[in-house]
Amino acid sequence: MKGNCIAIDVSKDKSHIQGFRNLNEPISKAMEIGHDRDGFGKILELTNQFTRTEEEKPKVIFEATGIYHRGLQSYLEQNGFEYYIVNPLQSAKCRKQDLRTKKTDKRDCVNLAKMFYTMELRKSSVEDEKYYALRQLSRYYEDLLGHLRKAKVSFNATLDIVYPKYQDVFEKIYTTSSMAILRKYPHPDELGRKHPETVAKQLMRCGDHTEAWCMGKSEQLIAYAKTTVSGCKASDINVRIMGDELDQVEHYLGLAEKALSEMIQIAETIPNYKVIRTIPGIGENLATRLIAEIGDIDRFLGSKQLVAYAGIDPIIYQSGQMDGLHLKISKKGNKRLRCLLYLAVLMNLHIKKETNSIREFYNKKTQQASPLCAKAASIACANKLLRIIYGMCKTGTVFK
Repeated sequence: MKGNCIAIDVSKDKSHIQGFRNLNEPISKAMEIGHDRDGFGKILELTNQFTRTEEEKPKVIFEATGIYHRGLQSYLEQNGFEYYIVNPLQSAKCRKQDLRTKKTDKRDCVNLAKMFYTMELRKSSVEDEKYYALRQLSRYYEDLLGHLRKAKVSFNATLDIVYPKYQDVFEKIYTTSSMAILRKYPHPDELGRKHPETVAKQLMRCGDHTEAWCMGKSEQLIAYAKTTVSGCKASDINVRIMGDELDQVEHYLGLAEKALSEMIQIAETIPNYKVIRTIPGIGENLATRLIAEIGDIDRFLGSKQLVAYAGIDPIIYQSGQMDGLHLKISKKGNKRLRCLLYLAVLMNLHIKKETNSIREFYNKKTQQASPLCAKAASIACANKLLRIIYGMCKTGTVFK
């Protein structure tokens, strides 16, 4: 690539910047700037040292650093800079090509400039922001699910004290009807004193079931409340704790549903969403999160690059009599994408009504002359599934 360049090595609260007319012609030494308006203003000052024509306005290159580069990226967009965000692994590989590798913040600017002038880089676009928003929501959704799991574990432990064997009445504890009963009658003694019609009306307010179902369930609940032996009194602290934990469960359930709804709305504007949804076993939740982790599929030159990005490409290490075959996967890529692909494969394997290429491939791997174990065969299927997704998205065809 030709032209003026500003290389920025981004850290948490500060960065180092250096301008270049070409690889061997820096216009200044690397200098440190803070992540504030005064610090980012040094980029404009450095820009003025180049020829002041719009055609020769320097392009900016920096590494992706999680959340730390977002302020810089926003500033560059506001001031009309063309910028390139490079992968840290790609930058490290370029740095290690030198015979004697040294890593300092100042030398990192030179390394980034080397990448700018010697490699083909992909310019960031407005479309990337859509994928960024989708990925952030996916990570937020995943974090909410983690909090929700912890809240459910705590709630279940307290529920077993206050309402022993409550699952015998409501197999699914976290339905609207079940949680409404626990909130209205926080102790079995209160529930046991009520008439079936009163409890049935409470269930009908949830709007999920018929009047006959609500009446039958209310009689079952009252019979349960009269026979169960609670592990605490109605005035016990565990009753209040159960109510607080129920609030937490409902809170995280609401946030997770809201985040998932926003993710689906964004994903529906991406053409690949409808394509991926045609794969058996992949619903709107899984399809949305797959797109969030894959991102713009056009940035991959081939399916092998996408497989490597997911980290499910086999390690090849051949030396002497060691053939380098049947080694583990690299696991150098996106671990969340690997988990989602593995889940998608399991969903395909559980579908019994229709045959598909994923389950056929799994059967082939587990029944061949040298059969793979179930986990290894599933990973091989994940590799195949990702290649199928790449081909479908590039050609716009649906799963057959």
